[in-house]
Amino acid sequence: MRGAWLIVGFGGAVAAAEPAPLPEASGFEGRPVMTSLPAANTRQPPSPRALVDARAELRRRYREVLFRATTSAGADRAAEIFVEDGAAEPDRALKWLLLDEARRFGAASGNAVAISRAVTLASATYDFDSLDMEYRALVEIPLRGVSAERALAVAGAAEGVATKAEIDRRFELALLAQDLAIKAWQRAGAREACRRAMIRHSEMAAAAGQ
Repeated sequence: MRGAWLIVGFGGAVAAAEPAPLPEASGFEGRPVMTSLPAANTRQPPSPRALVDARAELRRRYREVLFRATTSAGADRAAEIFVEDGAAEPDRALKWLLLDEARRFGAASGNAVAISRAVTLASATYDFDSLDMEYRALVEIPLRGVSAERALAVAGAAEGVATKAEIDRRFELALLAQDLAIKAWQRAGAREACRRAMIRHSEMAAAAGQ
């Protein structure tokens, strides 16, 4: 019988049957399908284990800078050095740590410019919530203890965060950052800028439906 198969059971030949027709397709059905795994996110911040090694290297390399960072002037200098060196550092873990320490020392010394630069540089290499991180660093600055000039820098940086957050429709963060800007303008004695900031705060609140 042309095209027939003989099916043999345990007791001998039992039947002949026509083979089932092959499906009309491209010829790949029934074969294992190779799928590529999603690529690892190489922009993730370094792991805690990697930071252990990086921190040891930072302490070795910047022993004198860290020793002097216990004062406000020393912390300010450390923030500046870490921003500059972090920008050029090729090691991903040490780069992250340098910029993170720059942000921390910037908050301790009232250096809003160093904070903004550190966060901006980090966001170019790693994926994280840069707006939230910058706001959290800025709000740590003790406004009563900084000069009017530095308070102006805090106000400008905070308003920058507020504007970007508003564009992203993150109204809660926008309002918090704008409120910080108002306080910083007040500390700097910039009455007109403070008045404008309060108007912007009201506009943001209205846009947020609050």
